[in-house]
Order: sequence, then C-alpha cells, then structure tokens
Amino acid sequence: MPLNDGDFVLVEYTLRVKDTGKLVDTTSEEEAKKEGTYDPRERYGPRLVIVGEGRLLPGLEKALKELDEGQEKTIEIPPEDAFGKRDPSKIKIMHRNAFLKSGVVPEPGKVVEINGQLAVIRSVTGGRVVVDFNHPLAGRTIEAKIKVVKVLKAPEEKLLHLVLRRLLPSIKENDVKIEYTPEEKKARVIMNEKALGIQDLQVAKRIVVLEAAKYLKDEVKEIEFVETVKLETKKQEEKTEQEGKQTGTETAQAETTSAQS
Repeated sequence: MPLNDGDFVLVEYTLRVKDTGKLVDTTSEEEAKKEGTYDPRERYGPRLVIVGEGRLLPGLEKALKELDEGQEKTIEIPPEDAFGKRDPSKIKIMHRNAFLKSGVVPEPGKVVEINGQLAVIRSVTGGRVVVDFNHPLAGRTIEAKIKVVKVLKAPEEKLLHLVLRRLLPSIKENDVKIEYTPEEKKARVIMNEKALGIQDLQVAKRIVVLEAAKYLKDEVKEIEFVETVKLETKKQEEKTEQEGKQTGTETAQAETTSAQS
C-alpha cells in the first residue's frame, strides 16, 4: 500500500554518486565505517521519515511513497530531483583581497561561507578567485538504495522516534519510555539518567512539542516529560566504601615502605 503525506516510517538508505560510487549519505553504521565517513555524532540505523516533511531528496521521497513495508528498491535520481542542475550564473569571480581581509587564504577546493552561503573555490589566478555557489553535487546523478523497515502506527511509537531524533545517538530506544493514555490523549515521556548529560535538553523538548503539535495533533493533546535517576543501592555504597578503604591501606603501605627506605 503506497505511503501518504504524514505517514511515519523507519527507513534505511544509502546514497552514492552514480559515476564515481562516492558515498553521499547512509543510515548504515557499517557502511559509514567502511567508507571512512563514520561520525559519532550521527544516529545510525533505521531513520525516522515523516512523508512529505521534505527532509529527503525529492527523488528519494518520490520513490519512498511507492514502497510497502519491508520493500527495498535501488533507483537512480537525476540531478533535478537530487541536488539540482548546475547553474552557470552561480559561478562568481571575486577579488583575492576580499578573502584575505576576512582571514581566509583562498585555495582551490576550499569550502567558504560568503554572506551566509556556502561556496567552493574553483581556482585562484593572481588576484582573481573563481567561486562556485552551486551545491558540490549539483549536476550529479545519485544512485540510491532505500528500504522501508517499518510503518509506525501507534502514537507512542511515533512520539518515541520524534524524541530520539532530537537526542544524542548515545541515547537508545531503551533509554526512553513512552506511556500513552488514548482516552485522554496524554503522553508521558520518561528518560533515564542519560538525559541529564544532554546539553540544550529543554530546546530538544520544545522542538518535540512543536513537531507533535504539527504531526500528532489528533492523537496527542498533552505531553509530560520526566527524567528518572537511579540512586546507588546499599550494595553499591558498601562496594565503594570497601574500595576506598583498600585504597587507603595501599597508600599507607606505600608510605611505610618509603619511610623504611
């Protein structure tokens, strides 16, 4: 059954430049490590996609809509449905001094930011610098392998993955629990002690609330966030105390030995 805008799906995909085989993006940790592009800040594994949200390349999302749960497909995405066609008007010539004044030494291949836009320096000749504001992959055909791992139906599943995509990759599914009361349309998001180490946790919560209001407005009317922290048990305290005594004894023995010497 084809997917529709607003559907929540877990997706695996790998994107490569067709003519070179260079990896562009992947949800596979193994693939990323093999290609030397692994990023510990990235969350690997099936990725949440909300159909119609616009997070995927247009050609990839178009193919996704035609897949059923469990189905996998390899497609080619033309430039116009990937990173766009190359636009000659986006290639500019700038003076070298403009870069030097900003503390940037212009070199071919260097990516720079100019007036809030990223660009690639194509060549440097004397005082002239050719700058390309096209996307680095503009004009390239992309080969994509995509699989729909699961279509999420339950509100608690949808909310769980909205939460996870806003947290560090070190926060796993078993670190977050969702309690949902359908009669009241109320959800409780319970995170363990790992949540305490997250910077900007309040910002992440706010984004989740806004996304839930947009995509789950008919299923969730209220969200409560809870962080739970397990305190040390008596057994753990005794172990810590014993380790402390042992360290103290070892220190005393070392001091005695030193004195005898």
